[in-house]
Amino acid sequence: METNAIQRQLSGHNGAIYDACWDNYRREWLTAGGDGVVAAWAESGSEHGRACFQSERAFYAVEALKTGPIAGTEDGELMLLDETGQPRKVAAHSQGIFSLTPIGENHFFCGGGDGRITRWNALTLQGEWDWKGATKIRVIAPSLHGILIGSSAGNGIIVPELSHRHDLNKSVPIAGHEGGLYSAVFLPQKEVWLTGGRDGHLRAWSKFGEALLAIPAHEAAIYRMVYDQGKIYTASRDKTVKSWDEQDLTMLNKWDRPNGGAKRSVNALCIGGTKNRWMLAAGDDRIIRTLQL
Repeated sequence: METNAIQRQLSGHNGAIYDACWDNYRREWLTAGGDGVVAAWAESGSEHGRACFQSERAFYAVEALKTGPIAGTEDGELMLLDETGQPRKVAAHSQGIFSLTPIGENHFFCGGGDGRITRWNALTLQGEWDWKGATKIRVIAPSLHGILIGSSAGNGIIVPELSHRHDLNKSVPIAGHEGGLYSAVFLPQKEVWLTGGRDGHLRAWSKFGEALLAIPAHEAAIYRMVYDQGKIYTASRDKTVKSWDEQDLTMLNKWDRPNGGAKRSVNALCIGGTKNRWMLAAGDDRIIRTLQL
């Protein structure tokens, strides 16, 4: 995130942008907005976006499957393109969908504001779990060492797998973050989980759920976290994106308003493009910013 790196800006959403991802199947960016639009954008950032889905409700989550984009709305509706390319929808959760996590070409986990985790093959429900200690499910982060699930209640659990009805009974609790656990990644070289939340801290946990360290990282909630090539990137309500060294969690760079960053809360963060050398950040100011890494 050097200040002389190539930056681009895109606009088109008429509301806050809550989530974004890189669609590696179609080589384009996807953004989900409070205006009820999921839009696709060319990798180059040189074209206007096109609407993939439209709804009367805000979209809180978006991801990409081989069959096409998937997105979740604030009232728990799941939308997907069918084999003919037409939008289809299903009532997946009784409250908003805050987390979509692909686990294969067309399989994914879905986390809802009703405290439920569901597993899907396209729009076919394959499993569901009710986490009694949760409020809104904000993050589902799979790894080879299990799945970390975080809640707006601030707590989290690590589950070995989610394939059978009673798998949540095998979960290991973690204390999480006061006010909400919103983001998580697993660092394979260190074999630790890293989480971010409303308290603005980065917290590290062993793969067994033991608290290892905590550092103040942002002045407000950490909404998104991405791990890429030995670096961790975090996006926050404090209007900044920061990068951190995997080895000792020292801050490497900060992307903020003085060097072309956001004017308001950054809610969405992802890395993609050719050779994964672009980062996209977006949020409450409705502007999509891409930065060459």
